[in-house]
Amino acid sequence: MKLMGKTTLIAGAVTLLLLSSALQAFAYDARLSLYKDVPEKDWAAESVYRLSALGVIDGYGDNTYRPGDALTREAFVKLLVQSVEPAAGKEKAAALQDVAKDRWSYEPIKKAYDAGWLDALTAGGKFKPAQSIKREEVAALIAHALLQNESEEEKRLWFEKGWLEAREQADFGDMGSADAKLAPYVMKAYSESIMLGDTKGNFLPAKTLTRREAAVTIDRLTGHQSDGRILELSAFDSAGGPYKNYGRFASADEMIFDWANLNYEGAGHATAALKLPADYKQALSAAEAGGASKTLMVFGNTISQKLGEFVMDREAHQAFADSLGSLAADPAYGFDGVTIDFEGLIPDSYREPFIELLRTVKFALGDDIALSVAVPPSNYYDGFDYEQIGGLADRVILMAYDFTHAASGLPSAPLTLVGDSVRDILEHVPADKLMLGISKQANQWTTKPDGTVDFFRSPAIAAVESRIADPGTKSDMPLPFFLNRLTFTDNRGSHLLWYEDAKSIEAKLRLARDLGLRGAALWQINQLTDTDWTMISSFNE
Repeated sequence: MKLMGKTTLIAGAVTLLLLSSALQAFAYDARLSLYKDVPEKDWAAESVYRLSALGVIDGYGDNTYRPGDALTREAFVKLLVQSVEPAAGKEKAAALQDVAKDRWSYEPIKKAYDAGWLDALTAGGKFKPAQSIKREEVAALIAHALLQNESEEEKRLWFEKGWLEAREQADFGDMGSADAKLAPYVMKAYSESIMLGDTKGNFLPAKTLTRREAAVTIDRLTGHQSDGRILELSAFDSAGGPYKNYGRFASADEMIFDWANLNYEGAGHATAALKLPADYKQALSAAEAGGASKTLMVFGNTISQKLGEFVMDREAHQAFADSLGSLAADPAYGFDGVTIDFEGLIPDSYREPFIELLRTVKFALGDDIALSVAVPPSNYYDGFDYEQIGGLADRVILMAYDFTHAASGLPSAPLTLVGDSVRDILEHVPADKLMLGISKQANQWTTKPDGTVDFFRSPAIAAVESRIADPGTKSDMPLPFFLNRLTFTDNRGSHLLWYEDAKSIEAKLRLARDLGLRGAALWQINQLTDTDWTMISSFNE
């Protein structure tokens, strides 16, 4: 889980362009600037940019979102189905007459139709997909998404009396104008705080839904649906760090100990070299006492450990695997798993040899030792075959950070880039195997009095926390990055510092939960503040 080295350049409002030393270009489809018409002060801004990171919504080619535009029925159904998968229903015998198979919204409408979500919104075999959707119709669709997770008994009680009790509590002044058959659904959306009324005590059932309101509604629903989902938490333990606390180990499901490196000696000779810290026995005991599993991490890269040469040396694979298997099985440590963190495999010529290495390691570990593999985002690094890695490994850890680029001012892990990289790997790796890697770090740019700029990749976390407490420091969390931004001035010049704090980590954990990932892997536990760890632990309760 060391930091990945690469260079990046921002180009345009939406696309991030990466350039290698050979000037080969790669593009991210991720939002890195505000929509022209959704400023940070907009009441729906957080919802808009969070859903953008999830890949649920997008804007237009002119860098607008058009938040005030009315939303059509088909557009909202697509948004809803992207966010909540309808339970598979029996395919209806009669197709909708006005939704042809070649219509852009056919697939999501068909899913919702077969699940019974559209029953109250269709008449005479027609859905009227291009018609603007009313708030009461939105509520009906939202309620179907909520009710599909409830038992038949819970549904019966809701339609018999639950919705009537909710109506009394809400006391909307205009519910008399609502479609009577939709009223129970409106109350369901209200009772779960997905849709609320206005400041005058009205629900406005016949009002059309705007794109701004749609973003807030879907954001609330997504959060509601994933709120009870528990994330598995893995934490890396490395020597040093200002917040060493063995008591935290009890809050983790797994402790991953950064205690081994690849030692490649050339010509068929390689081992997993164990380098134990002075307190290793205490760390192992703390993990055992807290009920966390114990995993040994082996690090290697193409610079310090000659990883590229090793991966191409098939004879060395077996020697390494045998060495690692012996370490993992040594009762003196009692490891439950191994994490392979091999970084820097850029050319695709490494793909198959790396997979062969993992197969050899997996066999050497046997059935009792779990294998995890840490991988970088696919852009730029072509030596990692996500699909085959996902098939071999028990878990895959996506190191979705260190997008840092000194020249352009891009910080380590903007939420939109994290979301883009997660959605990319989910096309190849099952969500129940995927762990989101999150790195506690800071990046600092200092503009000196003479106008030159110095870049500091990793300022000390304790120093950053001290700086935040300084009354001369301005702190905010700009969108769409969802990262803490600090600005201050001293005798060295003016400073811009991006920082992964509790609030920004929380945004990433919510993204992992909303996308249904297995969990998150935190690099590293000794860098996290008490505030960070308290918040992180709440996702595991």
